[in-house]
Amino acid sequence: MPQLSCPQCDQKITVAISQAGSNATCPSCQREVSIPTLRELRQLPDLSNYEEPRESATGRRIVFAILMLIAGTAAVAGLFSAIRYVAIDVPATTETHIAEMERVYKVVPASQLVREWQQMEKFGLDASTPYNYKKMAIEKAKWGRNGLIGLCVFALSAIVATVLGIRDSSQKICDSKLTP
Repeated sequence: MPQLSCPQCDQKITVAISQAGSNATCPSCQREVSIPTLRELRQLPDLSNYEEPRESATGRRIVFAILMLIAGTAAVAGLFSAIRYVAIDVPATTETHIAEMERVYKVVPASQLVREWQQMEKFGLDASTPYNYKKMAIEKAKWGRNGLIGLCVFALSAIVATVLGIRDSSQKICDSKLTP
């Protein structure tokens, strides 16, 4: 850090680069001393080899690369899941299944209906496993949910990576404007 001499008592005053163009108080005589501008401070012999420490952008670049990798992976997984969702065709719904059963029961002989009724009383009304169309509907819903999650992760990580990239670019622009 550069050191200035107090004009009244010649006390050395250490100033930071960020104080350029402002005032400082001498610790010895309490007089207010004006600090030169940044250009004048850089011309002082103490500052000829002094360089302001800069924040390393390497960490930010690594985070940017990781986020972009996550975004790419999530986009591929989300699109694959969305394609699977669209590809699964569920042949029936609960409503169509009930309509079909009503149609069949109208043509089935009464003796068979009595046997089915007795089986329902003996074993209960619940089916042991879901019907195939229900299994397919559950599978389709899972692919749809996975696709939505994948695309949301893609969007979120891409936005954060873009913000980091813009911030890194603006930091480079600011650094290039500050260097003489």
